[in-house]
Order: sequence, then C-alpha cells, then structure tokens
Amino acid sequence: MWSRLRRLGAASLVLFLVAAACTGGTSDGEPADGPTITVASFNFPESVILAEIYAQALEEAGYPVERRLNLGSRELIFPELEAGNIDFIPEYVGSSLVVGFGLEAPGATDEAVERLREAFSELGMTVLEPTPGEDTNVFVVTGPFAQENGVTSLGDLAGLGEIVLGGPPECENRPTCYAGLVDRYGLDNLVFESIAEGSARIAALEAGEIDVALLFSTQPVIKEKGFVALEDPNDVAPPENIVPVVADDVIAAYGDDLVDLIDSISALITTDVLLDLNGRVELEAQEPADVARDWLQDNGFLSS
Repeated sequence: MWSRLRRLGAASLVLFLVAAACTGGTSDGEPADGPTITVASFNFPESVILAEIYAQALEEAGYPVERRLNLGSRELIFPELEAGNIDFIPEYVGSSLVVGFGLEAPGATDEAVERLREAFSELGMTVLEPTPGEDTNVFVVTGPFAQENGVTSLGDLAGLGEIVLGGPPECENRPTCYAGLVDRYGLDNLVFESIAEGSARIAALEAGEIDVALLFSTQPVIKEKGFVALEDPNDVAPPENIVPVVADDVIAAYGDDLVDLIDSISALITTDVLLDLNGRVELEAQEPADVARDWLQDNGFLSS
C-alpha cells in the first residue's frame, strides 16, 4: 500500500501529508504506526554494509524495516525505485546522476547533490545530507606495470599497445567506466573484459590476465597489494559521496526524527571509515551485518 502512495494524484498526496503530520509520533517517543521501510543495496560489500548500518539503526529506533540487499547494479535497481518498490537506498552522487538518470555530474559535490535532489523528486524520493566520505571508481594497475611502462595517469595508457581493462558487465557501456575512458582519453587500444566479481578482477590483475582493473577507491586491497590508482584528470569518475535516498511517503509518515537519525549517521561516515569497514569484510572476512552492528555500537547507535 505504502509504495503505491508515491503514485497518487496531488490532491490525495496533500491529504496524506496532512494526516501524517498529525500522527508522526507518539508520546513516548517511539515511531507512530507507518509504512515498513524497504532498505536496498547494490551488489557489492560496501553498499551492503551501508544499507545494514542504516537498517539496523532504524530498527533500533523502532521503525519497521525490510531488507532487499545485494539486488544488483543500478540498471536493475532503478526500475525498482521508479516502481516504488524501494523506500531507502544509500546512493552514490555521481553514478546516480550519470548512470541512473543520464545526466551530467557537476564537479562540485554540493552542486551534484542539488541536481540529484531535483532528479529524485520526480520519483517521489528525497535525497538527504551527503556523507563527508566518498568512494569513487578507480582504475588500477600493478606496481611493476606502472614502473615498467611509466604510467601514472589514464592518458598514459594511450601510448601503449593493447590494454585489457577488467570490470563488471555494466562497465562496458557506462560513461563513468570503459565507454568514458575510450571517449575522454581516446583509448582506442583499450579492450574490455567482463569480470563480475571484484576478487576475480584482483586475481586476474595479479596473474597478468588483465592490465587494468576497475576497483573502488575505498578498497584497502589497493594499498595492501601495492596497486597504483591511475590519475583521472579528465574526470571520468564524478564525485561519489554517499547520499541516503528515502521515499517521500516514508518521511511524511515519520517526520523529522527519522531524517535526523539518518543525517546523524551520515555525518560520521568519512572516507577513512569506509576504508575501515571495507577492510573488515575484504581483509578479515567478517560479515557485512556484523561489521555494521559493531560500528553502530561503537558510535552509540546500538546498545551492546
């Protein structure tokens, strides 16, 4: 029922908002009855960790939560957002604009967030405050490859022979990935190889089966293995601060307390925090839900 509210006419929505304003909380501070909040994530560990952080904090505060984690790429998730089947997702500013909406991402984070707010408002969703930390696409090579070929920047690859880039299937046609590298750097010598799993891309890079791998800037394995993240002066990778995106009907039902809780969590998520959280999963093989719980307890959002 609640997801369908997003598709009501303007008059019905006004009536709903008035009712929600009158019943947004209870005298004991617990959330009033309202919609179950469907929290989703993309299909990589950091996204799952972030979704668990917000979901567990919401549950602790008394909000009803349903999880839809590891759903897939943005190409699969956006139709679910448009259909009203997802109420909450931690998004990435630049990729959401470029891949999700087909818009250009401004170089400044605040401008990109405002543009994203305008775009999501058409879907009946609100973009809340961004995290100070960000996680961008990075294109990495091994240390020996960088040294032997004298490359520090993506543009340096143009002077070499055939170069194989390993990335997930959706990378091939994305302007923030393979398609953008060919276009912005003139890399006609770049060949794409589809490798879905990040761990498999890392193994292929170390084995010399590919020359360049798409990773995320907050993966500690980059430093751990001495990989070199190539500079991106032509800005193929846009600003990628994390922004919680929440359905308008959920915010209308629960009010400022919900927004304040989410914003207070986001304010603490720095790039160093992301590196630490990812390291616990990637290097220590901890479960994302456990990593999220420990971080929330450490920061006072969950009782021990």
